[in-house]
Amino acid sequence: MKLKKFTALMLGAMMLAGAFVGCGSAKEESAGAKDQAATEETQDVTLKIWVPEEEVEITDAMVKKFDELHDEFNITYEIAVVGIDEAPANLETDADTAADIFYTPSGGVADLANKGLLLPIVKDFETIQDELPESALNAVTVDDITYAVPFSPNTFFMYYNKDLYTEDEVKSLDTMMAKDLGEGKYNFGSKMTDSWYTEMYFLGNDGTLFGEDGQDPTDCSFNDANGLAAGEYLIDLAHNPKYIEDIDGVAGSEFKNGNCGAVTSGAWSAPEFREALGDSLGAVALPTATIGGKEVQLSNFVDFKTITVKSNTQYPLAAQQLAVYMGNAESCLTRYQEQGDIPVLESLASSEEIQADFVAVALNAQAAKATNQPSIPKMGDYWDPMKALGEGIYYGDVTKANLQEQLDALVDSITGTLTE
Repeated sequence: MKLKKFTALMLGAMMLAGAFVGCGSAKEESAGAKDQAATEETQDVTLKIWVPEEEVEITDAMVKKFDELHDEFNITYEIAVVGIDEAPANLETDADTAADIFYTPSGGVADLANKGLLLPIVKDFETIQDELPESALNAVTVDDITYAVPFSPNTFFMYYNKDLYTEDEVKSLDTMMAKDLGEGKYNFGSKMTDSWYTEMYFLGNDGTLFGEDGQDPTDCSFNDANGLAAGEYLIDLAHNPKYIEDIDGVAGSEFKNGNCGAVTSGAWSAPEFREALGDSLGAVALPTATIGGKEVQLSNFVDFKTITVKSNTQYPLAAQQLAVYMGNAESCLTRYQEQGDIPVLESLASSEEIQADFVAVALNAQAAKATNQPSIPKMGDYWDPMKALGEGIYYGDVTKANLQEQLDALVDSITGTLTE
């Protein structure tokens, strides 16, 4: 039988008890075995964990290691498959039956926290806090309280085929689009019909979403002169026969078949792209583009994959500690080696192993050029209107003649009260 150290439900008493550990040690020694056993009681804990399908085995190994380190808990784990994008919605639908621990994009952390659905991450967080970049900490902090454990940057960059482009050519989208790759080949593929991708032209051309700091719900500049130029650029790109829209993975398939010179995607695509192209695969940050008569650096959203704990978990101490453990250096290295998630912890990101990975280097390079995805609740009003604009441009409903009107409507929708 395991020896146990303390109970997980006495959160309010823990800080007080800790203050008296030093002066009370002598008393504890003289109190006898009975009192000592009382303070080393095991707590039975059941934790439900939601993870993406590809992380089930990794998570199972993590929790077993955590269990070996924590004799104070007798934990029963229930690991279920729920995607990182689905978990927050499921929590909002039924918090009582939702998992205690789950993955969520950092862009949704503030909204869930403001709705009272997330437990602050306090216990053990100091063990990884100093290794997290400021952007990651900002993404999971609401009113100076940390609500999630970030473990991997989440943004896209550009893969390219070295047989079709040189390292110099992929620095400029203008250069890429001007090149003749041959009959039946596309020069560039992306997702203007996906609002997680479309912003790179607007942000790259000095656009702001919710102000310079992403905190002003009344501000969006996507309909100013720079936004108009970005929209016109998208319209021209949509009509360019050298461009392919990545609907249902079409551009990715053409890329793997050698029929597309470059495509935007993230680290998750690396395994299949490596298998298809081998040594011909390259990866870099997003290129520059000439928008509105000036060369600009395309800048997309960056957020972070995070581990969160629901506020009404029955076992808040154990859940917090496990969440932090799942985001520590050992767990992040395992996740990278087994799953390809690039670690956000600085000690790992700067290591020789990560630096030798050109996909990781591309991700980190783009993250440095990217814009922190706003985490205010109003961000929920961005996705559908921006997707509608991108679809309208791609399918031809939005033209240069009505573009300004459509951009004005976009901004009204984003800064209005769709979900308030």
